[in-house]
Amino acid sequence: MKRRFVIGGLVIVGALAYLIYGAMQNAVVYFVTPSELHAETGAPDRFLRVGGMVLPGSLEKDLGRRTFRFRISDGQESIAVFFQGVPPDLFSEGKGAVVEGRLGKDGVFQASTVMAKHAEEYSPHKEGEDPSKARSFVPARPTGGS
Repeated sequence: MKRRFVIGGLVIVGALAYLIYGAMQNAVVYFVTPSELHAETGAPDRFLRVGGMVLPGSLEKDLGRRTFRFRISDGQESIAVFFQGVPPDLFSEGKGAVVEGRLGKDGVFQASTVMAKHAEEYSPHKEGEDPSKARSFVPARPTGGS
């Protein structure tokens, strides 16, 4: 009788470990580069994250339709990206970006999300410098009301 409980407990623990392991594999945040994507045979029919730099001169905006076309490069290969929506404020040419979506049969990456990478360095004001005179300072806009 006691042996049955031990075996049953081991089966339950094993099943839980398997479920947790499977969930962790899907939750890993990773992106592929355009070179890695080009190395795959055929268009992968799965949700992907692709990361790289937005090539200068490649960004085409249609603000009326909120569509953006651009190319992301890893320095060796590049991939065309189409996005419809509102990109983050830090998104621009020559900056890092990670896009989420699927690669279309036409070879254009159909992005559902665009994430801008930001600088990892923090540089405080110089001693005695007025923060309101700094180039990055944006004063708060008043909201509504009179």
